[in-house]
Amino acid sequence: MAENEFISIKEFAAKIGAHPNTIRRSIKKGRLSACDIGSGGKHIYRIAKSEIERIALLNLKNIIDKLVEEKMNSK
Repeated sequence: MAENEFISIKEFAAKIGAHPNTIRRSIKKGRLSACDIGSGGKHIYRIAKSEIERIALLNLKNIIDKLVEEKMNSK
């Protein structure tokens, strides 16, 4: 991937409306894929822009699953 296809944690958080610390925790828990470009023990992460689409699709799936579950429980 080209360098411009990656963004910082701060940029990613702003695009999806989350706090940067939430993004950091998601990376550490393995829920979000990121590249560590840091050195000397310092972590500097870059996230592929394609992760925004993946997160959006995952959220959409969760919303649909909840709606279906609610519909099934209301019968």
